[in-house]
Amino acid sequence: MDQFLDRHHVRLRSLVLGTYLHAAPDGINVRLDPNRASVNAAWTVHRYQDEHAITYLLLHSAAFGRYLSATNTRAPWGQRGCRVEQREFDEPEVGEVMWEVIGPGNFVLLSHVSAGLLRANGGRPFNWNSGVTVDNETLSSPQFACLLFGREPPLLRVIRCQQANADGTFNEDGWTEFQFRGNCGYLLRFELIIRLGIVNFIVCVRAGRYARLTPMLANLPSSTGNTLYIVAIHSQSPGETLYMSPTDLPSQEIHNTGL
Repeated sequence: MDQFLDRHHVRLRSLVLGTYLHAAPDGINVRLDPNRASVNAAWTVHRYQDEHAITYLLLHSAAFGRYLSATNTRAPWGQRGCRVEQREFDEPEVGEVMWEVIGPGNFVLLSHVSAGLLRANGGRPFNWNSGVTVDNETLSSPQFACLLFGREPPLLRVIRCQQANADGTFNEDGWTEFQFRGNCGYLLRFELIIRLGIVNFIVCVRAGRYARLTPMLANLPSSTGNTLYIVAIHSQSPGETLYMSPTDLPSQEIHNTGL
């Protein structure tokens, strides 16, 4: 567990296929992809301690803030086990998003609290080895690509937003609500400038009442039409440092024998 530093980024990589666990753009699915540079391949560490002082590993997407979750849904035909997905952290304790780290040093297993191991089949009918790459690096450049045309009408969702206090805290009763169509991060930022009256700020998303704020580095999820909570943190304020990744630690690589 010591390899997973709170609020740092990790990438989950297969030792066999060399592909990375990606948060899919729909904000729900999880897939394998060879693109390491994508923000969708990065997961932020959230160390969670329960009432018995047991520490669990929670991982939320650096792109969408949604948490890596085990499900009871069986994997597609020809594969073993159950699916993993992205979900909100909307209750005080959600067992589906809680993982344990087994094995010290360069080899680890990620085990779900239900006793299942995090694995990827890659289309094969058997389990295979995989790896975890732990990167203590900054992810700060938004990766927005806005498409303003298409056959299907853009998704309409409710945005609830507010500006954080200087220390990064915010008021649960201080939300401003409006409707937003589409998933373009640039257009959302422009809308926030108008509604909040600020210019230099970091856009953070909260995927559930008990989720941590995550700087929005990608477009909004394409298939989650539920209410989205956005907190704007003024740049160069003390609160900004709470949600930026550390830059003074070297990268390290950890291999996993059971992803």
